[in-house]
Amino acid sequence: MRIYQSSMTIRHLREFAKRHPDVMPNILLSYALLANDLPHFLHRDRSLYRSIILDSGVFSLQKPGARQTPEELYPKFKTFAQYNPGAWDLIFNFDLHFGLDSYDKNLEYQIDLEQAGIPVVPVIHNIYNDDADKIIARGLPVHKTVAIGQCAGRTTLKNVKPVVMKLHNAGARIHFFGSSEYRLMAKLPIWSCDSSSWAKYPSLGVVLYWNPKRSGFDKTDKIYFPKHQEGTPPRGTIYYRDYDYLHDFEDYLEVYHGMIITDLMGEEDDLFRGVVNMLYYYMLEEIITQQQRALGFDLPG
Repeated sequence: MRIYQSSMTIRHLREFAKRHPDVMPNILLSYALLANDLPHFLHRDRSLYRSIILDSGVFSLQKPGARQTPEELYPKFKTFAQYNPGAWDLIFNFDLHFGLDSYDKNLEYQIDLEQAGIPVVPVIHNIYNDDADKIIARGLPVHKTVAIGQCAGRTTLKNVKPVVMKLHNAGARIHFFGSSEYRLMAKLPIWSCDSSSWAKYPSLGVVLYWNPKRSGFDKTDKIYFPKHQEGTPPRGTIYYRDYDYLHDFEDYLEVYHGMIITDLMGEEDDLFRGVVNMLYYYMLEEIITQQQRALGFDLPG
């Protein structure tokens, strides 16, 4: 399993590499949101991560205040992808449409990009119809990757399992867009997924920790570190002073990160919280891989 950590920043990537020089995460960048640090990702700091995916970022344009239209973005994205093909391990299709009837509409962009020499990843937004059959009948792309995008009910195992198994049995590598839920990834032959939670949680004061002493299938603890001591923990989290495994977590911080608990509440708390969450997702890759293998799913590395 690969978990592509999206919305990555050079600042976080460098700090992570400094503390974990032998660990290389997988990252995803959005073309619509690319910043001035792109040359660092693709050149100077390329050795700091394992693989990289390019997404068009057209989904971000659906939000109020977008600074360009999809019609303006597409030719830029196409040209950029066309002249930087070797920089990316995968490039997702320009999925302008997200509805249940979107496959044929988005296929027009896919064909145009393929004709420009860009082998983009097709994305399914309807797990209930024959879109997967259409992709298989058309022929898997050279990289064999197919993505499952936004679709109501897709995070329910019984809903998504049929389409995942159909694609898997056809030889596809399956990417799950915008979710890294352990309860789902560990039970299906999903090759990769992506998540921006490593970056979103720190802004809420939350750090993720895989607690080996916790019972149950998912051993993830969400620990809350407020900027001010009177902070109220977000739902589903636990205030660090009330955490039963605080000493274990402190040992983990020191051994794995070279940090102490106050680093997560200081002037650079967003940086250090992000680094801790980055390692959580890196470790989760291997945990999911082991669960998948136990079910007989031996996926490519």
